[in-house]
Amino acid sequence: MHEPEFITWCRRRQHYGQETSSTTDWSTSRWRAYLAEYYRLTSLVDAQIGRLLQTLDESGRADDTLVVCTSDHGEGMAAHELVVKLMLYEEAAGVPLLMRGPGVPTGQTRSQLASGIDILPTLCDAAGVELPEELSGHSLLPLARDPRHPGREAVVTQLYPDTKDLHRSGRLVRSERHKYICFNQGDRPEMLFDLVADPGERQNLAGQPAGEAELRRHRVMLQQWMAASGDPFQPLCS
Repeated sequence: MHEPEFITWCRRRQHYGQETSSTTDWSTSRWRAYLAEYYRLTSLVDAQIGRLLQTLDESGRADDTLVVCTSDHGEGMAAHELVVKLMLYEEAAGVPLLMRGPGVPTGQTRSQLASGIDILPTLCDAAGVELPEELSGHSLLPLARDPRHPGREAVVTQLYPDTKDLHRSGRLVRSERHKYICFNQGDRPEMLFDLVADPGERQNLAGQPAGEAELRRHRVMLQQWMAASGDPFQPLCS
């Protein structure tokens, strides 16, 4: 309910800024076909990763090779009646991150926050290569080895739904429990979700008394990140 106007605009352009037919008139069978197509592509990628890992095992180099499997973005997956990647809901913003190799415990998961900018520092750390000073990411190997490692307080994601209009954008601040989304255009530009109590992201806490403290905290984290990174984003928030 009461989605930001920015999202309404994106719903009419569910293919990289182009005006396309909306999914609001999709039938149940069309949604099922879309999901079947996506799962088929996922199975195809999974099979190719299996070929790579098998070849690495057969070569005898698996024990001294760090393998990292991740992605640049997720897919709408029909959640909120969205496809592709043009929104910051969890289905598109959350991506897989799997590591296998020396120093990485097997069969374990970690719940700490991580970002794609951490991949290069992780590989440099594993290879014993000195990190370039300009990198803003952090090695993930300490988190993989020690579940008590504090990790990041938050990570930030940028959204540009129309590559022909880079002035239209949004930002996501993900902390351990909450997600804050802010846009630079349109009415109702903020969203705040408690991902523990509301994993489906259906209850926007922005503007509600229950979310006031976390809203202020996440606004500050966004401002700090913008100052540190030189991000020119101008959020619409009070």
